Formats: sequence, C-alpha cells, structure tokens
Amino acid sequence: MIHIAIISHGHEEMLIESQLCGLAANPAVTLWVKDNLPSVKLEAFCLQHQVRYTKEKPGMGFGENNNFLFNRIAAEFSLSAEDLFIVMNPDIQTNADMLRSLDQQMRSDSTTLATVNLYKDTNFQQTDANVRFFPSLLTPFRVLKIRGLTEAIQKHSLIQNCDVDWASGAFLAFRPSHFRDLNGFDTDFFMYFEDVDICYRSYCISGRKVRYYPGLKAVHQAAHRNRSLLSPHARWFLSSFIRFVLRRSVVYPFTRGKISQSL
Repeated sequence: MIHIAIISHGHEEMLIESQLCGLAANPAVTLWVKDNLPSVKLEAFCLQHQVRYTKEKPGMGFGENNNFLFNRIAAEFSLSAEDLFIVMNPDIQTNADMLRSLDQQMRSDSTTLATVNLYKDTNFQQTDANVRFFPSLLTPFRVLKIRGLTEAIQKHSLIQNCDVDWASGAFLAFRPSHFRDLNGFDTDFFMYFEDVDICYRSYCISGRKVRYYPGLKAVHQAAHRNRSLLSPHARWFLSSFIRFVLRRSVVYPFTRGKISQSL
C-alpha cells in the first residue's frame, strides 16, 4: 500500500481545487492530511473523499508534522516492507500510475529512499531543482557561484536512474522500515534542511544515497517564501544550514552506521 502524507498550512483551496494533488478517492493510495490551520471546508472535503484528516497538534514544524502522520499511519495499519511512505507537498500534482511505477522501480533497485523528477509546469518543460549536492562548511565561500547555500544538480545530465546526494522534501518516498531506522525527521530542524539532514543520515546508515528516477515526472507548483534578511524564514534557513553543516562536520562522522533508533 502507498501512504501519502500532506501537511496543509492554509492550503485548503489549493488541495480542494487539485482534488488533493490529483489523488483523492483513488483506491491505489491512502491520503493523510494534517491541517495546521484547521479548515472546515478541507475537513468536509476529506471526509467526502475518504481522505484521512487530522487537525491535532497545530504549530509543529515540517519534520515533526510528518513524523506525527507516520506514527498515525503505523497505528492504523500494520505497515509492511512492501508498503511505501511518501512525504509530499500540497502543491505537487501527480497520479497513481506514476506512484505505482515508483514503487515497482524501488523494488527492482532494492532501494529504501527515492525521489522523482519534479517540474514547474504541466508541460514538463521547466525543471524544478529538487536534487542537490550536500552543503559543507565551505559552501558559503561559493555562494555567488552556486547562487545559494545549496547547489542544484543539473538534471539534464542525469538521463539514467542514479543516486543523488539529497532531494527536496517536496517529494520523498521511504520504505517504512527505513523511516523507522532513521527515527524519522530530526525535529531540531523546525523548517528548512530537515530534508538534507534525513538524506544525509540515510546515507550514513545505509551507505546509499537517494535514488533519483528522471523518467518519473510530477509537477511542483512551488511558491517560494520571502527570505529577506529580516524575515523569520531567512532566520530559520540560516540557523538550519549552520546546524546541518556543523553536525555533518563534527557529529555524523563519529556516528556512521549508529544513528538509528525506532519511531
């Protein structure tokens, strides 16, 4: 079974208009929505389309919200090695056929963490930079060249299925046992770099990076947050970057293969 976790922060109109990312009422998947800004309209829509909905514990960060949904799914279902747990943004558009293909290819590759090829438009012309290189302490010295604190991989050069350093939390697919081994997302990251961190810890534990499937496509209609130096998002972004690179340089080298707990 494929379980999809979606976190809404006032995204009710987007989710309803898109029929919950194009997957509502599809028997091939189970959809789970955690509503951090409770909406009566979204709750009614979910009830009508057999989508699991909760408005419990609002105000948590990205990682903690997804950990909460994973635990909720595990409590309701006997998750098996054959299942798939997908963390997905509310602005992703996809279909069940693509998700089934992803599941099959992950089985074929015996991989436990993967992503797909995200685009910004429905014609699949404008690529989304959802696969990237791990940042390090030297990254700030290259900021002008890479135009940010993380460097995108040029996806046009990735024609075949391959492994990449990390992939955006807009779409990440896990085998449940691997998500448990990682103890889920690190809740020290309230927002930003929790996806970088979980991909890096996955590499530390399994020795494998994120599997990227360029032939599997979905649309990501991303609306980028304001990161002016005075905005809360800029502060969260910078503090999360510092936390990750310090852990990568100081903590994780001594915990390789040992940073596993159970959710």
